[in-house]
Amino acid sequence: MLCIVYLLFSCGSDDIPEPIETKLNYFPDSIGSRWVYRNADGQEWTSEIRNGNDSQDDNYQTFNYTPTDFETDTNILKPTYFRVTQNNMLFNVSDTIDQYIQTELPKSVQDDFAGLDIKVVTEQIFYPELIFLHLPLTSNLNWEAFNVQVRGDLILQELTLLHIPFSTIINVNAEVLGVVLIETHAGSFENTYQIEYQIDITHTVFSEEDSSIQTHTIWFTPHVGIVKIEDNKGVSELIDYTLK
Repeated sequence: MLCIVYLLFSCGSDDIPEPIETKLNYFPDSIGSRWVYRNADGQEWTSEIRNGNDSQDDNYQTFNYTPTDFETDTNILKPTYFRVTQNNMLFNVSDTIDQYIQTELPKSVQDDFAGLDIKVVTEQIFYPELIFLHLPLTSNLNWEAFNVQVRGDLILQELTLLHIPFSTIINVNAEVLGVVLIETHAGSFENTYQIEYQIDITHTVFSEEDSSIQTHTIWFTPHVGIVKIEDNKGVSELIDYTLK
């Protein structure tokens, strides 16, 4: 009690610390929360948090996308499974990475093996989680969101003797570019964080590297969610949302 009295009378009005912002629902992750977006072509899509998952880990929650073709999208920043901790919003991207490699790697070598059936076999690997958000966000914050190297073989015509080693490195870095006021069809949102993700992907086959860089940007409002997205498919804005 004496300590409390001492603190009250020893601190001047300018020395009273500001209250720490609560992290409760910094990302609203309750089941039933729903966000509806519209892209530049007028097409609408929905992201909703559902109960239950197939990941064998009860810590994860599930994003359900409508229309369902978003479920097969190879965008690693649009996962099925996620979890929120005190300091991070984390994505389980193992299935997405596997799908990306199975889809994109054969495309990168199709000119060398035209007309041949190409099967991709990867070595078993423990995938790290992608740190989508580092909470709470601050101006000029940056972090390494994801870094993994996947090794395996390209098998031609399903013949084990015709196999070619490959390596794929995927690195994602995130940076908060600023805090802005943003207007969308769903309303006006102050203190919105503009976050840029740079995705570097390098395939190595025959000791030759094939690299690509993608830049994705989101606008995130604490306690509301993602209000705008700019990725390789264009721009989508929030038009409606329901928070549980």
